[in-house]
Amino acid sequence: MATTTEKMKIKRCNLRLIALTTLVISVPVLPFTIESPRSGEQVMPGQSVWLIVQPDSSAEAELRAVQVLAPGASGCEKVQATVPIQCQLTIPDGSNKTTAPLAVDIRVHVTYANGMQGSASTYINVASVSEALTALRGNPRERPLMFDAIGQEKDLTVLGWTVDGATRDLRGRSKGTLYSVSNPAVVKVREDGRVIAQAAGAATITVQNGSLFFEVPVIVCVGVKVR
Repeated sequence: MATTTEKMKIKRCNLRLIALTTLVISVPVLPFTIESPRSGEQVMPGQSVWLIVQPDSSAEAELRAVQVLAPGASGCEKVQATVPIQCQLTIPDGSNKTTAPLAVDIRVHVTYANGMQGSASTYINVASVSEALTALRGNPRERPLMFDAIGQEKDLTVLGWTVDGATRDLRGRSKGTLYSVSNPAVVKVREDGRVIAQAAGAATITVQNGSLFFEVPVIVCVGVKVR
């Protein structure tokens, strides 16, 4: 049978184990960064913007669940726990009895496989309804967008017209613009909206922002000089 002294030693040892366990549990969670949108970035009523969150660890299995809170915007109610975390937020345009907010606070909650949690936040400012998009267009000179070499890169113009007559440069996913390519083997579109030729052939790029969109035909002629 253990003596009183031995019992005290065992008790102290157990307390140390509890303290060590508490320390392990309280270790800060793996950090993550909200890459888009930038804090304070201005968007327009009716515009969409990509929320992109990049955990500093690339281990996708470390994520169990993701929750996005963005009162005043829609589109990120259900988010997959994948790396990078991304979803498209859409701002109300003020029509159909909806009210365009002045700003949207965005908070991302992440639960990791080990049960730990973390959060990060950002916000976007919303322009007045008078600046809402009424048209989305490209450059007629870029129809078709021509390439004469694999790896060649070109900008693709994306302009948005607002109610008050202003014109905005909406190139890139950070501006809420989405790109889909009918034949991804021929060309790809980077995050910033720049188009890169990958193989000879033809494709169509669909450019969309909010409910507005337009299409641009693309031709890649390897070995043939085009203008």
